[in-house]
Formats: sequence, structure tokens, C-alpha cells
Amino acid sequence: MRVLLLYALLLTVVSCTSPTASQDEQPNTQDTRVLSVEALPDAIPADGVSTMTIFVEYRVNGEPVADSTRIILLNPMGTLAAGTIYTADGVALDTLTADTVAGLGWLMAYADGVRDSIEIMFTSVDAGPGALARPSSGTHETSN
Repeated sequence: MRVLLLYALLLTVVSCTSPTASQDEQPNTQDTRVLSVEALPDAIPADGVSTMTIFVEYRVNGEPVADSTRIILLNPMGTLAAGTIYTADGVALDTLTADTVAGLGWLMAYADGVRDSIEIMFTSVDAGPGALARPSSGTHETSN
């Protein structure tokens, strides 16, 4: 019984150490990943034809990610030309065509577990009473 106990203890100690393991072989889990999304311009008429450029930048530890890194774009209003885009020098672009309904929408970019989002304003084609305006607070309201 004593031999069996010593054998189990020896196996435990040996399995916890490796003569070839080193700190350098461990993956770096401290990578800083930054994904940023921007729409230019940030507001377009809700006419179904106006477009805006979606600009996404993705960096790891301050350096651009590898080319062809996939970025997924999600939005409830308007129509994206691609929806799934790929980086070149850490940058990826898409085009968003306006919705036909005025209002405040959003767009989210997602890659490798990192995400960023922005608000997008689709302004009323009719600039009369009830048209949506973008106040400085970032929320939408109607004017009378």
C-alpha cells in the first residue's frame, strides 16, 4: 500500500513539471486588442439611396492585425454592402445605404471577441415639423 501511495505522489509531481517548459513558450494572454468603428458622415437622409462609409480599425498591442482578419458588422437599420469585411493593414471598409425610415440606429463591429459600436442617424427627408434632429446629448428627439 505504501508503494502505491509513493507511486501516486511521484506521478503527481512529475506531471506538474516539464524539463522543456519555459515561460517563453506560454502564449501571451495580455494582448491589448482595440477595435474602433466610425461612420462618415455620421448622419444621412433616410431616402433609401444615400450612403455612408463604415471605417473599422483593429489593432493588437498597438500594431495592425494581420491582413484578412475577419470583422463582422451588425445593424438594424439601413443595408450594408458586405456585412463581413476583411482587414488590410488593420483597416476594413464597408458602405451602408440609408434606410427609408428616419431614426437613430446603431452599428456594431465584432472581431475575435472584441466589439465596438456607434450610433447612426437617418434624418427625415422632409425637414418640416416632426423631422428628427440630432441633439448634442447623442439622443434623438422630435421637434414641433
